[in-house]
Amino acid sequence: MERPPTDGTLRKKTRARSRMPALRKSIRRSSSQQKPAKEETLKEPLLDEIPENLRITCLDMKQRKFMDMKRWFCISRPQLSKSCGISSLISCWNYLYSTLGNGRLEPISQEKAITILGMKPPFENIEFGSFTGNQTLISWFKKLNAHFGVSGSAYIFFKMCGKHKTSNSTEEALEELISGLQDDRKAFIYHCYNHYFCPIGFDLTPNNSSDAYRTTSDVTPWIAIGETSRKYSPIQFRLWSDIVLDISTGNPKYFNIRKPELGIQDKVDPIYTRGKKVGNNLHCILKLVKS
Repeated sequence: MERPPTDGTLRKKTRARSRMPALRKSIRRSSSQQKPAKEETLKEPLLDEIPENLRITCLDMKQRKFMDMKRWFCISRPQLSKSCGISSLISCWNYLYSTLGNGRLEPISQEKAITILGMKPPFENIEFGSFTGNQTLISWFKKLNAHFGVSGSAYIFFKMCGKHKTSNSTEEALEELISGLQDDRKAFIYHCYNHYFCPIGFDLTPNNSSDAYRTTSDVTPWIAIGETSRKYSPIQFRLWSDIVLDISTGNPKYFNIRKPELGIQDKVDPIYTRGKKVGNNLHCILKLVKS
């Protein structure tokens, strides 16, 4: 049988209950005294961080975010096996000269272009990688133009290592690329590690969140690249600084722009670790211009 509490126990519980209202009042009083001080501390910084009276327009934003849908429409995707070079060339040619882009001729397929250039089916058996290079694409561009009776020029406009190295700085190259992507008479092919594909737009991302809807020159440049291979995302955005890293890294080191998470890697084949190829790099950006 449970024993009733003694008078001493009852008095302890009563005293404990009697103290609780006073303790709660003390907590409320303490909180109410501290709150204004906290608000005073945060008030000014918060006001400074809230962008107001925003006047940015679509025209302003177009200078910072740009994507030419016609360039994307003209990407020859999917490519044939190892045909990234000719597929990228046809993507640019159709953009410049066909009705799918900014021209007056019917679009041509990569297969049609291959036959015009003297190769025959089965196309999947053609080892494009063994003979496709920067100068090859420039030569093919001229041959296609001659065949269809149109005019234009093609050349390497940004290269940082080895033969055909250009003199423009990375800042000048970026400015020229951004300007060219907004010009419907110009197209670009980027030669990266074991691949060619086509820049089609850009995003100049502000470095401060409060500048999202403000005009600012404090930005980080990203380049949108149209992908011809079905094995990769149709459009890839890559940091301009990573593109520069790729183009400037000489053998036996290399940087794969399509797998930037792997960082700078090493080639182990002796052809790259000693001899004339050491320090060289074929990676570059080509420009194609319609006359």
